[in-house]
Amino acid sequence: MELSIALALAAALVLLGQWLTRRASRRHRQAITRLEGATLLRTLELLQTLQKHRGLGAQQDIVSVSQRNALARQLDQLWLNWPGHSLQLAPLQQDWPQLRRNPADFEAHGRMIEALLAVVAQLEARLCLHDTPELQGLEPACRNLEELARLRGLAVRAANYSRCPAGLHMQIRTLCQRLDNAAQGEPLRSLLQRLEVELLEASPVRLAPHDCFSLITPLIDAHLRDLQHALKMRITSI
Repeated sequence: MELSIALALAAALVLLGQWLTRRASRRHRQAITRLEGATLLRTLELLQTLQKHRGLGAQQDIVSVSQRNALARQLDQLWLNWPGHSLQLAPLQQDWPQLRRNPADFEAHGRMIEALLAVVAQLEARLCLHDTPELQGLEPACRNLEELARLRGLAVRAANYSRCPAGLHMQIRTLCQRLDNAAQGEPLRSLLQRLEVELLEASPVRLAPHDCFSLITPLIDAHLRDLQHALKMRITSI
């Protein structure tokens, strides 16, 4: 009798231990998932802000410099406590101080943006694997927005000249063709047409740098808000 009771108690303790282990594992996974989701949201904000910083990087007028400095301060805050080590992500925050000191370095911005897109893909894959399959397609959407953001940065630079320089002309035309082929909606097509007429083919150029920045930014921000909203809805359901 006593042996039976002891065996029953032992079995109950084993089952209880297994249940507690599973519960702890689930809670740990949920905590990691919430951190990954929050980091993914932060990465989208980093992308948006860094792309704007690149767009204004070569401008020297007072308004643009003031805007760029404000964006740099936002980026300072966004890079604080970047959870690279805890989530096994690249320590991208280490590259920001150098870029902050060289805001006109277009290609260095591009490399950091590519690294952030890789983080988006990495976190998206983890979240889809465990909890949120609806997120699939986030990284390609962000990459499409980078095409538009890159166009903004190049257009702003080109608008500093009386006629669009040949090197910039070729890059801008290539981006416009790619975006036009994938364009969904009249606002983007109208924008591309205006760049064609008033920037690429005009002599002198009829768009000022701030015109280019102001024309393209609302389209990027609107699409990004949609992505952020969908992501927030998924994270709050975890």
